[in-house]
Amino acid sequence: MKVKIKSLVNVVGHEELYVIPITYNGIFLLGLNFYEEVEGGRTARFIIVKDNYGEIDDKVRIISGYKGIVEAEGIEEDYKTLSKYIKIEKTLKSNRIPIFVNIEIKQNSENYARGIQGYLNYISKYGEINPLQLKDKIKLEIEELI
Repeated sequence: MKVKIKSLVNVVGHEELYVIPITYNGIFLLGLNFYEEVEGGRTARFIIVKDNYGEIDDKVRIISGYKGIVEAEGIEEDYKTLSKYIKIEKTLKSNRIPIFVNIEIKQNSENYARGIQGYLNYISKYGEINPLQLKDKIKLEIEELI
């Protein structure tokens, strides 16, 4: 996947969500999240996390951070790659994906935001995901735009 990141990302909100780590490119992490688009939903979506301190390791983590939007290429092919390793029913079909900055790692969530509930819906149907199954299955290329 190739992601284009503007030097100033326009923040569109704040969100709390589960992150399933896939691969790093410098301080940028490509992750997978399941989003509750409708009640009981579990739509897969790629996300980028600016992880300045390498806090997200090989475990599924809850993060909280400011959300912006970036453009990406090769998304459909990458969903197909991941679907060889885990069950993916529905995907977010867009070349625009969220990026999270100024993140904080949470131990648990009292919040049932869509990025939290979608993951809980997924694991209730298919079980826990082992991030090591997905590690480095997709290459992340970052183009920082000035």
